[in-house]
Amino acid sequence: MTHYRTAVAAIALIGAPAICLAQQPTHDMVHAGAAVPTSPGQAAFGAIAEVVRMLKADPNTDWSKVNVEALRQHLIDMDDVVMHSVVKQRNIAGGIEVDVTGTGRTVAAIRRMTVNHSAMLEQGNEYHASAKQIPDGARLVVTTKNAGDESSVARIRGLGFAGIMTEGDHHAPHHLAIARGEAVHDR
Repeated sequence: MTHYRTAVAAIALIGAPAICLAQQPTHDMVHAGAAVPTSPGQAAFGAIAEVVRMLKADPNTDWSKVNVEALRQHLIDMDDVVMHSVVKQRNIAGGIEVDVTGTGRTVAAIRRMTVNHSAMLEQGNEYHASAKQIPDGARLVVTTKNAGDESSVARIRGLGFAGIMTEGDHHAPHHLAIARGEAVHDR
């Protein structure tokens, strides 16, 4: 049993420096000789850290245009809309109609996010989407572009507001563009 523990410890020590170096270790991490967590502990912090690493790694980054604060404000909007809004969903022919409301700064975040996201969805092949202001928020209407396709309708209804807001592969590139100062965000 002692040889087994010694072998496991040796393997762990051999692998530990590689793990630590891959994660740009601090003095304490290397000194400890142990693997380190990969999660930054908070999603917005992690998203910002990832974008900062990408900006620093890109020799073409124009630092005079970089605006990480704009990205932070957008991430606050995302949090407000997902975590602090009230959602009332109704089924309509071909999809859903959703009233998304809130209070305080959440109202403006709802309006920015639903209007911008519905325009992005409308450009794709799957959804017809529109958003308009209502008292304390916005009304989002999403229907399928595949008329008569009940599975598409069921998917829209099952995704609901939160799921629909995640649709599209634009989020990460959008965040990088905001930080680069290339994306105008109504903030």
